[in-house]
Amino acid sequence: MGAKEIDAFTGLGSYDSTRYQTTHVQGGTIMGADPTRSVVNPYLQHWQLPNLFVLGGSTFPQNASMNPTPTILACTLRSADAIVNRYLKLPGPLA
Repeated sequence: MGAKEIDAFTGLGSYDSTRYQTTHVQGGTIMGADPTRSVVNPYLQHWQLPNLFVLGGSTFPQNASMNPTPTILACTLRSADAIVNRYLKLPGPLA
């Protein structure tokens, strides 16, 4: 593509998450039961691309008041179980 120089992303204005080592940035690929109001289904599978699964805090609609790690792990375990026991046997939408 002819690129000669690549500059690292400088962040969003003065916001820089590396300054806040306990920040749990969430949201962006919202999980939900309705494809018109969310990006991924409850199994963290993209509504329009059934072979794409999005794991992590980005699937939360908002930031909870507590550490999200246990919830992220629970959602990841549920997704992995659905991939192994359902999706790999019959690829396609899980919800």
